[in-house]
Amino acid sequence: MKKLFESTVVGGLALRNRFIRSATFEYAYDNETETFADKLLPMYERLATNGVAAIITGMVGIDENSRAGSVMVKAYAQSFVPELSKLAAGVHSLGAKLIVQINHCGQKARTIDNGGSPLGPSDASDAQGNPIKSMSQEQIRSVVNSFAETAVRCQRAGADAVQIHAAHGYLLSEFLNPYFNKRTDAYGGSIEGRARIVFEVYDAVRNAVGKDYPVWIKINCNDLTEPSIAPQEFQWVCSELDKRGIDAIEVSGGAMVSPESASTPLIKKEENEGYFGREALKLGETASASIISVCGYRTPQIIEEWLNKGNIQAISLCRPLISEPDLIARWEKGDMRKARCISCSKCFNPELKCIPFAKDA
Repeated sequence: MKKLFESTVVGGLALRNRFIRSATFEYAYDNETETFADKLLPMYERLATNGVAAIITGMVGIDENSRAGSVMVKAYAQSFVPELSKLAAGVHSLGAKLIVQINHCGQKARTIDNGGSPLGPSDASDAQGNPIKSMSQEQIRSVVNSFAETAVRCQRAGADAVQIHAAHGYLLSEFLNPYFNKRTDAYGGSIEGRARIVFEVYDAVRNAVGKDYPVWIKINCNDLTEPSIAPQEFQWVCSELDKRGIDAIEVSGGAMVSPESASTPLIKKEENEGYFGREALKLGETASASIISVCGYRTPQIIEEWLNKGNIQAISLCRPLISEPDLIARWEKGDMRKARCISCSKCFNPELKCIPFAKDA
């Protein structure tokens, strides 16, 4: 029987327990100085001190067309490696692991360093009517190379792993989802075509970092759009990644382009917890990779139940650890009250704080 607070191996990393901080947007980058470590390190140290076994960073941008905003970290800046090295050293000194989430935001990119339009799988426009430009195959090849180069920089900086972001309506997720992907070339149509860029990114990253460096992925099991990636398509993509040697798969959902496609129901009842857990369990029936389940977990007893329903190795949490950075330590000390987070999502707005967290400020 799996226990919450037992050492284990997840995605090629030895962890002190089964709790991972899932990535969140961190508003941490200073564009003028191109620094971020001093802003992030106190938060990461608090999480590591309070029992989190591994921290997945907020997404970092892989190239000049990739960032959702000016406060998103530039992984292509000269300062990136020394800044990330500071974070890694701080996290490691407290017994935790650091995984860097590498990403291209696709049509959600809002800070385009070269002044061009956001890129996506197909021509479109955003909610404000701004144009989104379909990527050429040359641009696709450039993005694939940028993912690989970013992974190498993370490895050089001392990060324990990288996580490829293929969820939440960002570029790789857009290619997988027929709601966004209307292409008729080799990168569109069937799931084999729509997933081509994901496989190319993984293969390029793996070749760049070597066979022994852990490579993870975050991927949607359901985009909550119409149409969406189908359940059997999600399972097939993950199966192919598994064959290629992916080390861990974090199962998420939601394209985040409308209220309906946001994977954030309020978590007020126990039956609301783990709302993508069934898809993670099904994937775990055949996968060799470590399966990480995210979305809606709040109660330690329920988390342990989900871990023991099948082949889920770890649980990742995001908003509960914004509200309560000491949550894991509280549970480990025996205070098993559920997390106070109800997924109000106010923590995603830098001008707001979640109601319980604001009371402690």
